[in-house]
Amino acid sequence: MMEALVSSLVWVVDKVWPFPVLIVALVLLLAAAARLMGVPQSSTPLMAAIGALLICIPFGTPALFFFGSRLTAPLIYHYGTPGQAVIVSSRDTGNIYNDRPVRRYTVMLQKADGERMETHFDSSDFNVYPSRREVRYPAVGQPFRVRYLAGQPEAFVILPDDAGADGR
Repeated sequence: MMEALVSSLVWVVDKVWPFPVLIVALVLLLAAAARLMGVPQSSTPLMAAIGALLICIPFGTPALFFFGSRLTAPLIYHYGTPGQAVIVSSRDTGNIYNDRPVRRYTVMLQKADGERMETHFDSSDFNVYPSRREVRYPAVGQPFRVRYLAGQPEAFVILPDDAGADGR
């Protein structure tokens, strides 16, 4: 149950567009619940709650871009399943982040059950956990340890070499 909740949260944060949709849905649910309970539409507490939710859209959405990985990486690390991965290719995306070119890494992830799947990450994803000041991604062909969400294996964190043998 908890992993399904974490998986859903990671999806919302990773995709970003569901966040404003979620906020609008919450506003509509709140308004409908208030109407069913007979709360006047002009009620100050109702308007304050709806206003607070709506303010989340312009401020919360950009925050997900900047701080989303700080929220999701510890969750993936804690609730994730240990696995192995190897980078099969790397290419420049044409984007720049913090005056550095963003690279796209194609990864072959081997899940705990032995199944292999191809996924990817960008160097701007901040998916190394615990985080380090400077990240060095493994070279093409070099295996590395990961923790991934079983229900969403494309959501994974890379474990640094000095993390414990069990990934903790």
